[in-house]
Amino acid sequence: MNYISEDFNIHFLPEYTLSAKAGFSKDVITITDSKLNLNLLLEYDAENPKLEATQILSLPFRFVKVVIPHQSLTFIPQEVFQEDRLSDYAPYLVEHATDHIHTYEMKNLGIVAVFEYDLILYNRWKALFPDAQIFPEFCIILDQAQDLVPIRGSVLGVHFVSHHLVDLYVFQNGQFILYNSFDVYFAEDLNYYILNILQQFSLSEQVSKLLISGDIPNDSYMKCLERYSDTIAYLTSKSKVHINHDHDEINLKNYNTLFDAILCE
Repeated sequence: MNYISEDFNIHFLPEYTLSAKAGFSKDVITITDSKLNLNLLLEYDAENPKLEATQILSLPFRFVKVVIPHQSLTFIPQEVFQEDRLSDYAPYLVEHATDHIHTYEMKNLGIVAVFEYDLILYNRWKALFPDAQIFPEFCIILDQAQDLVPIRGSVLGVHFVSHHLVDLYVFQNGQFILYNSFDVYFAEDLNYYILNILQQFSLSEQVSKLLISGDIPNDSYMKCLERYSDTIAYLTSKSKVHINHDHDEINLKNYNTLFDAILCE
């Protein structure tokens, strides 16, 4: 998907925000102005960026926000989390290296996320924009999901990070109980992981609500998911980015995490 607004003007660069969703095979970048008008949206091969993308990425943006998938993740209750003892949490992560550990406080859930970014993606974007603000994708997903979680019942969330990586999360009676990532190559893989999670937490195979986000690879995944709930909702961006001119082919819900990077601090 390529979109460049006729209102885009390089002379307003100091006022623009460059947002990016870093991926393993595909990157997506957007440019928005102070009124959240979408001026540019580009998707491109992460390993072989198209000319338009390299030209945009060479510009000296003042505001840059990047969403990156996590490599490993654990959650610690706020009341027991200790910032000065990150080494205690390293064994729960892939790298086991304290200098690669990041934290993100999620006050609404009463937890602190302790995680590692995928280092290849993290280093790539830090090399491009050393002062960029970088945020983990899961924090945006959980923030959007909370508004749709009922006080009673079970909620299963499915976020398609990429065509072969899916994040699954669960709320039970309004309480957050799980967030994990899984490699999937077919709908049957996704079905296997969902059933395993539901059995692990003694939940019915019919949940109260199913939350979906991301770019779904094909219809077989939706057919797989539809069996798990009669109530399906799609996560949407809270930033209310809008397009000044008709461009119906842009499906904004596929970019929910990218657009909400604008709101992250």
